[in-house]
Amino acid sequence: MTRFLIVSLMICSMPASAGWEQVIKNPRGDVYYLDNEILQKGTVHQVWSLVELIEPIEKSASVKRLYEADCVKGKLRVVQKLVYSGKGGQGTLLSTDPKPGRWVYPDPASVNEELILRICFGGTGAKAGAKKEIQSDSSRMPSSTPDK
Repeated sequence: MTRFLIVSLMICSMPASAGWEQVIKNPRGDVYYLDNEILQKGTVHQVWSLVELIEPIEKSASVKRLYEADCVKGKLRVVQKLVYSGKGGQGTLLSTDPKPGRWVYPDPASVNEELILRICFGGTGAKAGAKKEIQSDSSRMPSSTPDK
């Protein structure tokens, strides 16, 4: 019984990034992850990202964003944003923004450029992840933890 309890506690304390692929760190030190599952509708790909903030910003420690990438035109936008008080998309949901943002063309050597390259053209994250056809325009909500 004790062994079962120890194993259970170890599983619960595993890193929040399990099931996510680390993509890049920004100059501030925040770490960006992409979900292993990329949804695809024609040339547009959708994927959830998780940003672990190195230092809290206005009480937030992590942010989940649903990105949409137009892989032919080379542009990217945030479709939905969820801000959490804890690491790994845990803790209190501090704010949400369900409105799609505007399309941007990433600057060279930027975080957004690395994200669109991974989403559209591979790299370890996109190659390892399963691409699925999007059946409708409804947003996919993330689980409360990065593990699915």
